[in-house]
Amino acid sequence: MIMRRSAIAVLAAVCVGAGAFLVAPVASLVLTYGCTAEDDRFAAALAGLSVLDAHPVTATPQGERDSNCDNDDRIVTVWQSYRSSGPSADVLSFYRDVAFMDGWEPLLGEDGEETGCFVKSVGGSDLHLSVSMGEEERDADYDVDVSSSMDGGGWC
Repeated sequence: MIMRRSAIAVLAAVCVGAGAFLVAPVASLVLTYGCTAEDDRFAAALAGLSVLDAHPVTATPQGERDSNCDNDDRIVTVWQSYRSSGPSADVLSFYRDVAFMDGWEPLLGEDGEETGCFVKSVGGSDLHLSVSMGEEERDADYDVDVSSSMDGGGWC
């Protein structure tokens, strides 16, 4: 009977150990998944970038500056929306000039051509800048976006 209890105790210990071995990685993933307060502070820092305030005289800000964080990649995006009464080409040209003057470099595609996105290293993080135009050639709404992660990569 004592031998049987010892075997049961050993078997129970093995099962508990195996369960912990299997549960630990899943628990770690669940506990570290998603955006955190650190990402919120990072978004607040990005929101202070002057490039988000710049706009042509033909454009007016629409609403407050906004941000979000992608839970999968923990990439923070901050944007300001504008409405332009000028041609889209003028808006894009304006932001290209602003980006260059503010130290942003064009992000090049595989073919070596500019993609319309810009990158700038700030505090060890690569920030990505893009302008998302509406579908109209004139009088279009558009967003100026800056994105990055605590690890330094963003989206364009």
